[in-house]
Amino acid sequence: MSMRRWAASLVLVSSMVAAGCGSRMEPGSREAAGGPAAGERGDAWRTDTLTQIGTLERLARGGFDGTAVIADLGQSGDFGLGTFDALDGEMVVLDGVVYQIRADGIAREADRGGRTPFAAVTFFRPTRRFAIAAPLADLAALETFIANAAPDPLRMLAVKVHGTFSSLVLRSPRRQTAPYPPLAEAIETQVEFRHTNVRGTMVGFRLPTYLGTVNAVGYHFHFISDDRRTGGHVLAAATDSGTVDVQTLERLRFTLGRR
Repeated sequence: MSMRRWAASLVLVSSMVAAGCGSRMEPGSREAAGGPAAGERGDAWRTDTLTQIGTLERLARGGFDGTAVIADLGQSGDFGLGTFDALDGEMVVLDGVVYQIRADGIAREADRGGRTPFAAVTFFRPTRRFAIAAPLADLAALETFIANAAPDPLRMLAVKVHGTFSSLVLRSPRRQTAPYPPLAEAIETQVEFRHTNVRGTMVGFRLPTYLGTVNAVGYHFHFISDDRRTGGHVLAAATDSGTVDVQTLERLRFTLGRR
């Protein structure tokens, strides 16, 4: 089912919240996006927007059936993360390509006809770049580095970290079968992968606490290696060197999708 058929729409513009719903709302409409209608909007409107399919709360309750087609993600972004139908692995969207990392830890281009129950994407156009001049011992140190560079916790950020990681702990869930268990139970069988001295990209977001159960608040990163052979959800990371690119996001466009 195309992402252009919406079950619900929510827009957050800076600190203002507006909500609406409809069964066939067009993503470019004033009602759906809170911005210019299709044909009037410019690139700036698209690049400050985070588009999300599904909610973390639905996923937490075992809502693993895909509601949006992978090929349609490109209408809303070229950078992001998520998961797949039946929780079949981790998703990384980088430079317009959607990658799937299943429980074998191998990265592959996702089937464009597949589906996702949960994803968050944007058109990544960073406005700031920061160099990591000294090693960062763990993920907390990296998050502190980003927080010092972009200190406003109420702003949504898209974050890309590219560099050399002296150690990485990644995970990917095993594909689930219906009736689906809650997410907390499903990830008990997740597979973890440990890597050393690997170059690659962490793709992620920093989201404020007021988003609650809509998405994971704070930092959320997925990783894919430069050779596009491995990746997953980041559990731990030590960064030797690299760069951090940051983009501030002003709008959240939200859909539950359809089965």
